[in-house]
Amino acid sequence: MKTTTKAVLLGLCIAMPSLAWSNPVLTISGKSIGGDRASVEFSAEDLAGMEQATVKTANDYVDGVVTFSGPLFRTVLSEFEFGPDSTITVTAVNDYSVGIPANDILDYDVILATAMNGAEMSVRDRGPIWVIYPMTDNPELQDALFNDRLIWQLTKVDVKP
Repeated sequence: MKTTTKAVLLGLCIAMPSLAWSNPVLTISGKSIGGDRASVEFSAEDLAGMEQATVKTANDYVDGVVTFSGPLFRTVLSEFEFGPDSTITVTAVNDYSVGIPANDILDYDVILATAMNGAEMSVRDRGPIWVIYPMTDNPELQDALFNDRLIWQLTKVDVKP
């Protein structure tokens, strides 16, 4: 009995990281390109499988310039209808939400950062997803208005065309 219990526990310990990797970490809802209302779930693996962009920037929540990486926000939204006048509502795990004008995502290389300085971000480190603007390269983004849009622990996105 003890051997069986140990084997089961060992199997769970080995499987748990991969199970967490494949669980949904982000849900996006909105009108799909085809015109239907859609909801798409992304796992950490899905996001990691997309082309990764790198943003080296400072913001009010980190010390100095930090290297963030993850997919471009506009790439993740490519299955949804949105234009310059659309609003993208982003919501964190604690239900804090804010509207981001689609122009931000279209005009700047805003990313859904999943790594900071080469390491995956945990919930403790504002992960697993943090909306990051390229603030250092764009002085006009160095404003409290844009800092308020740096949502960490992102879990939901709602696209309103």
